Amino acid sequence: MENKEENIIIENNNLFIKRLELEDAFNIKSWGRHNNKLFIDYDLAKYNQRELKIWYYSKKSGIRNKYFAVYDYNNNFIGYIGIKDINIFKKSSTLGIVLNPNFMSKGYGYSIMKLFLNYYFNELNMKRMNLDVNEFNERAIKLYKKLGFRYVSEYLGMFENQDIDFEDIDYMGYKDNFVINNGIIYSRIYIMTLDYRRYKLKEQYDEI
Repeated sequence: MENKEENIIIENNNLFIKRLELEDAFNIKSWGRHNNKLFIDYDLAKYNQRELKIWYYSKKSGIRNKYFAVYDYNNNFIGYIGIKDINIFKKSSTLGIVLNPNFMSKGYGYSIMKLFLNYYFNELNMKRMNLDVNEFNERAIKLYKKLGFRYVSEYLGMFENQDIDFEDIDYMGYKDNFVINNGIIYSRIYIMTLDYRRYKLKEQYDEI
């Protein structure tokens, strides 16, 4: 990639994480698509070039947000990471991570997060990372717990896809993760957190 070396912030033998650039937004067109309607909001490959440009500038706007792209050394765009609502006084932020559907369920989520958490706590000197995750997203919750995140609380948020039919056999099992009020679908969302002390303890435990 052009100017790859100067844009890389952290890397290992398999992956590198760099500052998100407009070129990366356009590369999202190469991503796969989700078959599960619960994840339709993450189908970024459906966007045209103009929409991807708008998406990029919406992510890059504001001094309290930082976004990064993740690639492997075959130049595959694996996903992106965002830290939002950065509080420089509390040294905290809210995590966002989205993977290319073509690379899900292959261990990339854990590898990326291990790499990024090292940068976040040891290079940026942050003290806490928060995140929101849908209750139905059991795979993501399992990953976050494995990394040391703990459950704090939960809330109801309006769900992006209001066309989900919970009488459909493919989605009946998810019904308890949602609340429908006045015809509007709300998802139960967990708030989870990881502080520096817990992160270091988890790192030491994993080394044993």
